[in-house]
Amino acid sequence: MGNEKVNRPKASKPDQTEKLLEDYNDVFADILNVLVCNDGQHIQEDDLVDSSTSSQYKTADGSYHEKMRDVCKEDIRNGVRFAVWGLENQTDINRVMVARCMGYDYASYDRMIKQTQYENKQNRNEAKFTEVLHKGQKLWPTVTIVLYFGMKKWDAPITLWELLDLPDWLKPFVPDYHINLIQVAFLEEKTINKFKSDFQTIANFFRAKRLGKEKEMMYNEKREWTHVSEMMEFFHTFTGDRRYREYKEYMVEESKKGEAKMCTLLDAFEKEGIEKGIEKGIEKGIKEGQYMIAERYSKTHNVNIETSMTQLDFSDEEKAGYYEWKAKKEKGEKTA
Repeated sequence: MGNEKVNRPKASKPDQTEKLLEDYNDVFADILNVLVCNDGQHIQEDDLVDSSTSSQYKTADGSYHEKMRDVCKEDIRNGVRFAVWGLENQTDINRVMVARCMGYDYASYDRMIKQTQYENKQNRNEAKFTEVLHKGQKLWPTVTIVLYFGMKKWDAPITLWELLDLPDWLKPFVPDYHINLIQVAFLEEKTINKFKSDFQTIANFFRAKRLGKEKEMMYNEKREWTHVSEMMEFFHTFTGDRRYREYKEYMVEESKKGEAKMCTLLDAFEKEGIEKGIEKGIEKGIKEGQYMIAERYSKTHNVNIETSMTQLDFSDEEKAGYYEWKAKKEKGEKTA
């Protein structure tokens, strides 16, 4: 499978703000080892080198087109090319994903051919023009994994035959093709626990979101993140929740204290919601809403009411107002 020694290209170092979580080799290798190698640790992160996410191909009319992948890496072991791995992220069901992945894979193989031709030329060992490559020269496999983060079960074709209106008599002449689809939100807990990188938190979150236990998961998730900025961008992209981007810098600062965790983020979200509730209550002149929020915060975080009001930045006057309101409430008097 590619027995010629190659010079390892230097891994590209894209701008951190543009880097995807899966661009990191520890995350990329972790995903493949659990989902492809059945946690066999066959893929070492040190063997992975960033590969081009774009490949050009020539159409019948002579024009060039480009296929863009989300993440693509070459697996080079002891100087020998072993495989090309690609990851594609999907938030929604795509009815023609099979054809798209075929295009990605074709573009990848076409790039390999051109790369091998170039190396032959550099070595002054070009193959006959009509043969393209020398007899016995082999390409290396391309494997594309589709990570689907939707809450609805995938119901689109996963094989070429499913996509085609194909009569039985034609099947022997039409090679089938299938996509390697992973429905992240539907992974079993035992599978998710095998992840060792930040992707474990990602998979846990989407599973919990599907089961309606998103807040519970965030409260109980104590695992510290490694790639904090990219985690926040990932959540923002795949949930559409603007808070993940707004709190990115906050979480980066928390990471310096070892507190970049889901539970830290939940506290920040809850405090934002509570503070907005307080502002709304004050605007309407309804102090009762402010005090009820303080009680809910106290119960949720298992702290006494004094600590709750302190953490919510109540003034001494507001604290005194709470106790007066509470006393009236207990006596059954009108508090408004």
